[in-house]
Amino acid sequence: MAYCLRLPHGMKQLHPVFNIVKFTPAPNDPITERKTEDHPPPIVIDREAEWEVEEILNSHWHWGRFQYLIK
Repeated sequence: MAYCLRLPHGMKQLHPVFNIVKFTPAPNDPITERKTEDHPPPIVIDREAEWEVEEILNSHWHWGRFQYLIK
């Protein structure tokens, strides 16, 4: 059994047919002490969400564009 998905344009390099096993629910997190970071709420300017960047920690070229690791 498989599903054929309509993928977004940016994911056209993927084959659109997936086995049903890929759609099973993820198991509960086995690491109970793990904490997720709480991100500050965005600042809304001209109906667009923006965040204040404290520092750029790293950057690299990925799929034809830069990606930044920010604090």
